[in-house]
Amino acid sequence: MVVAGAYDDLATEWERAAGLVYQPLARALLLASPVDLSGQLVLDVGSGTGAVAQAALMRGARVVATDRSAGMVAHLGGCGWPVVASDALALPFGPGTFAGATAGFLLNHVPPAPTLTALVNVVRAGGVVLATTWDASRPDPVKRAIDRSLGMHGWLMPDWYAALKAEVEPVSGDHRRLRNVAHEVGLTHVTATRHRAQPWVRDPHAAVAYRTAMPHIAPWLAGLGRIERAEAIRQAEVAVAPHLRGWRPAAIILVGTVDPHPK
Repeated sequence: MVVAGAYDDLATEWERAAGLVYQPLARALLLASPVDLSGQLVLDVGSGTGAVAQAALMRGARVVATDRSAGMVAHLGGCGWPVVASDALALPFGPGTFAGATAGFLLNHVPPAPTLTALVNVVRAGGVVLATTWDASRPDPVKRAIDRSLGMHGWLMPDWYAALKAEVEPVSGDHRRLRNVAHEVGLTHVTATRHRAQPWVRDPHAAVAYRTAMPHIAPWLAGLGRIERAEAIRQAEVAVAPHLRGWRPAAIILVGTVDPHPK
């Protein structure tokens, strides 16, 4: 559902800024695997700049990464693992190709049921599917403070992002509904656990850089004049500063095993 190309020009800034939040969550996701992935072939879908792929490599896995964004694919091509340009719903791999599939913050961008079905289809019986999404039941004070401040400078939520919030988030952001969907598509031993990770964000500047690297904000910010952009960032930093102490972004970690004995 994300507008095609929304991430194409964001790879460098995404890794530098958003990576401070996504990398710790990627490591938590791999630690949740009930299957030892060391030496196993793992597919990372919607890989972005490779935070989850890197975490899988740290656990000893052999990784293939996919992403639909040309910019992210180009970035991933220099990371040292195989990369395939592919939509999550049209993965070019045969059934049971992988021992596991990972999806870091992909299910909050696309319909969860068909996407999980696509992951299940390429994982062998007894293999694992691991995914993270944002927990919608816990409003994030950092995101909220920054968005409100940017709104005072004219930022408006793009239609495509509003559609995600309205149509996808009610499932992807609800751990119970997400767990039920995982069961429905054939995963077993499913857990959908609320998780708070310690981000590597230490100051208001880093927090605002993380938020403004997002594709629903970055193009708008880039379109401002230099002075107006600097003032919008400065005021967002002032607004977010009181909310950083003890900040733990609320995520959901979904874990499921592909049924070794399908009906």
